[in-house]
Amino acid sequence: MKLVSGYLGQDVQMEGSLSTSGSIRIDCSYIGRISSKQMVIVGALGKVKGEIKAPVIRVDGWVEGNLKAEKLVEVMGNARIKGDIYTPAGGLEMKIGSEFVGRLIMNSAK
Repeated sequence: MKLVSGYLGQDVQMEGSLSTSGSIRIDCSYIGRISSKQMVIVGALGKVKGEIKAPVIRVDGWVEGNLKAEKLVEVMGNARIKGDIYTPAGGLEMKIGSEFVGRLIMNSAK
C-alpha cells in the first residue's frame, strides 16, 4: 500500500473542491467534493459533507454525501455514513459498529 501523500489535520476547516493524483487522509471538517486518483481516507476525526470519488475509499469518521469508488469502499467500525455508496460488485467491506443510511449500488464489471 502506498503512503498517504496529503493530510488535512483536525484543526483545519475547509470548503470547496479538492482533487489530487495521490492519496489523501482527511481528519478535518470538510464541505465539498473530494476526488483522488488513488485513495481517500476519512479518519476517525474526519467530518465530510459532500461527494467523495476515488478508486479506494476508507471511512472511519463521519460522511454525509455519496461515495463513488472504482474498486473498494471500506467502512470501518467508527464510520457514520449518510448517502449512497457506488462500488463494483464485491467492492464493499463493512466492519461491525459502523452505521450506513442510504442506498448501495453495486455495478457489475465493465
